[in-house]
Amino acid sequence: MSWFTTKLIISTMSETEKKSKKEKAIKIGDFRQIFRAAIKTLKFAFKISPRFSIAFFIVVLLLPLVPIGTRYVNSKIIDELIRVLGSNAQNLSILFKLVLGTVLLQISSNILGTLRSFTDYHLFTDFSREFDFLITSKFAEIEEAVREDPSTNSLMLKVRENYGGRPMNFLDGIMSISRNFIEAAFSFVIIISFSPLFVVLAILSTFPTFASNLLFGKRKWSIWDEKSDIKKDYGETRGLLTSNMTYEENRVLGLKDFLFQRIKNIYIEFQNAQSEIENRRIGYSFVLDLIRVAGVSIALVILIIDVLNRIITVGSLSFYTATFAALQSAINDTFQRLSRIYEDGLFMVDIFTFLEIKNTIGNGDVLINKEVMPPKIEIENLIFSYPGAPQPALNGISLTINPGDHIAIVGENGAGKSTLIKLLLRFFDPTEGSIKIGGTNLKDLNLDSYYKLVGTIFQHFTEYHFNARLNIGVGDISKIEDEEAIVIAAKRAKADDFIQKYEFKYDQILSKRFHKGILPSVGQWQKIALARAFFRHAPILILDEPTSAIDPKSEFEIFENLFEFNKDKTVIIISHRFSTVRTAKRILVLNEGKIIEDGSHEDLMNMETGIYKTAFELQRKGYE
Repeated sequence: MSWFTTKLIISTMSETEKKSKKEKAIKIGDFRQIFRAAIKTLKFAFKISPRFSIAFFIVVLLLPLVPIGTRYVNSKIIDELIRVLGSNAQNLSILFKLVLGTVLLQISSNILGTLRSFTDYHLFTDFSREFDFLITSKFAEIEEAVREDPSTNSLMLKVRENYGGRPMNFLDGIMSISRNFIEAAFSFVIIISFSPLFVVLAILSTFPTFASNLLFGKRKWSIWDEKSDIKKDYGETRGLLTSNMTYEENRVLGLKDFLFQRIKNIYIEFQNAQSEIENRRIGYSFVLDLIRVAGVSIALVILIIDVLNRIITVGSLSFYTATFAALQSAINDTFQRLSRIYEDGLFMVDIFTFLEIKNTIGNGDVLINKEVMPPKIEIENLIFSYPGAPQPALNGISLTINPGDHIAIVGENGAGKSTLIKLLLRFFDPTEGSIKIGGTNLKDLNLDSYYKLVGTIFQHFTEYHFNARLNIGVGDISKIEDEEAIVIAAKRAKADDFIQKYEFKYDQILSKRFHKGILPSVGQWQKIALARAFFRHAPILILDEPTSAIDPKSEFEIFENLFEFNKDKTVIIISHRFSTVRTAKRILVLNEGKIIEDGSHEDLMNMETGIYKTAFELQRKGYE
């Protein structure tokens, strides 16, 4: 054997050992994390429902005593019957007492079973409700900057797909395993007092099944990590088939079969990977179950020999056989529960990891000075790069927006317009530079107090499934009942005209998912979103492409009145349509993250080779 071959073999063995140790370390780490997740789950259950949690554990402690007592009494009934039949005894009082004991035990079992059902229902109902609220609230509070991280995005996908059932399954597993453990403990004490060998047989005959389920549970869970992009692809592609927004293009381009085949292939690939693991687990379980049967058989043979040798009675044979089967069943159920808890627990570890996600932006404690409204906005040498982006989205922007300024920001796609708005609203923190609001660094401001001063319409605005009134009213929930103000805002956004034509006017539900609901056009939705921003009546108004889907006549009327209605407010508008922003006092032209032109419409039109002038004239020719 050559030196190189020997070296290669040694190196390969070393790598294999390292990999084995690593896998072992991961398993131990998994158990630690799952144990911590179990503690957190129980603490949460006790916190939201302390009475039913305590009642549940009391019932769980008492329930295993009933079948043990029943088996013991039944064994005594057998021995008493043999004694009576063998001696022709006429005194049946002991037998009647034993039968009465059995009846009382059955009644006790029924009472405890009813109590368990009662506590189960209330505990799990409370737990399910509050945990669902907890997860939903967490989804709502995670910042955009955190969502941008791919690993966080994958974690959110796993939680979104699984949190509905996993927490309940995990809690049920913990509760059930506690019951199995108590039952196994009582049976263990009885069996070991008779023969320690029986305990060894019970454990050895059930452990292989546990190991198999544990191993395959881990493999099934790991598919989520290995194929997370495939799951994302499935969700996105399915959304293209189910969304009302994509129907028309799918129909014209004939994409239905193409997209459907795509999700079908993705689903089958994912399902096949899971099915392969599950089929192997079932096959191994069948073979390993034979070991459990062998354990019962060996125990039964030993007990029969003891009966034949008159070491124990026939009743004792019945008692120990039933108790051994109960011990084996309890151990087997415990092992199976552990394997399921392991699988569910890995998901629960992800869920608790998700719940522990920390927002990176934070929140200041300085309340904005409401005496000076609207506040002065100062942007100094602002630089911002998205994670992994090759170049900055904003590169050295400096800008002062005085109170009451009306500013329009224009530029090509990707120029940095929407990014600037996101930094002004502190959805992200700048890489370098600063933003001051009323002389205070935005990082130091209390965001809740700041957001109360801002009215917005985003490029991708929300289409609420509420009625028209509530769709506008959520713009300022502090005055959501002010119907007069809602109508005024709708009129300013040119939404009142079509709302009045709805069957139920402002009570019209704006979703076809509900009875007699309707679906507004894209332009109508945008006017409703604009009305929502006007209804807020905030001193700072930020509008990102507010009229991109609105007809030219309505757009002209909205912009004609926009600055007139908001003379005393700071208005910042982003638009691709240069013709719509010319009434702004000041127009900023962004290109590659920099302000390259700054002035009024007239100022910019006087620049012979200016980008604004060139784009404005091109758009004007398009309308001629």
